[in-house]
Amino acid sequence: MLRKLVLLSLLIASGAQAAKVTGIDGVSVDVKNPKRIVALNASTVEILFKLGKGNLLVGTDSSATYPAAAARFATLGHPYRVPVEGTISLKPDLVIGTEESFPESTAQQLRGAGLNVLKLENSGEGGIPALKRRITAIAAALNAQASGQKLIREIDAQLATLKAQVQKANTKPRVLFLYAHGPGDASIYGRQTGSETLMELVGAVNAVDFTDGMKPLTAEAMVQANPDAIIMLERGFEAVKGLEGVLKMPGVALTNAGKNKRIYVVDNSIRWVGPRFPEFASKLFKDMQAPAR
Repeated sequence: MLRKLVLLSLLIASGAQAAKVTGIDGVSVDVKNPKRIVALNASTVEILFKLGKGNLLVGTDSSATYPAAAARFATLGHPYRVPVEGTISLKPDLVIGTEESFPESTAQQLRGAGLNVLKLENSGEGGIPALKRRITAIAAALNAQASGQKLIREIDAQLATLKAQVQKANTKPRVLFLYAHGPGDASIYGRQTGSETLMELVGAVNAVDFTDGMKPLTAEAMVQANPDAIIMLERGFEAVKGLEGVLKMPGVALTNAGKNKRIYVVDNSIRWVGPRFPEFASKLFKDMQAPAR
């Protein structure tokens, strides 16, 4: 944690001047009034728009589907395979992304081409505290500190309301996050991910205890976890043909979640902790409080 706080330190120059911001990799950027920004990762793009700086965007990756205005800008393809030449061709004066957006070699190539690259924490790790650090860093780099502070206050207010509701409900369901591409292609997400942050916010606990990313779905793993509820992305739920399709997946029908049909669908972007996360958590909490189907 100390490393992250140090590497995301903000060296404020003065008054209305933009800040010199040091990224998670120890490299600083100090761009006065950037006008062409490439933003990598859905959460980065959403933060830009929330800060009122979406008009500066010239390119992003395929994960950026919100807000709708983000679709107007050039897409650089897969969020984890950002093309160096394609990024350079957009002539950005600032590239902002998260650790998972590009490996160190990509960042080095972009910097070698003369681009300013601000590399922030992995958007799927660190939960809400990490989100706030990313908001603070981006706001400082864009001379939008007041907007950044306002956004953080809004997030805190939403979470305070949700926390009160969760405490009143006083339940601790065991929940599993199931990531599916199709009926025969699904994985179980482990701990320390965006999905676990969502679980924590709604007063749930993760039904699995492994921390190394994700593991293939097997009947044995599902039955062993025996979750009270299962959450899935919208596109995964659709890919397996809805509730009946989920119940046919290995082991699901044998779990408490399957028996009670407690399968909940969440926004596709919850893997990346962004400014709409409190909204997603509030909706999931409300859904989970409803009677079983």
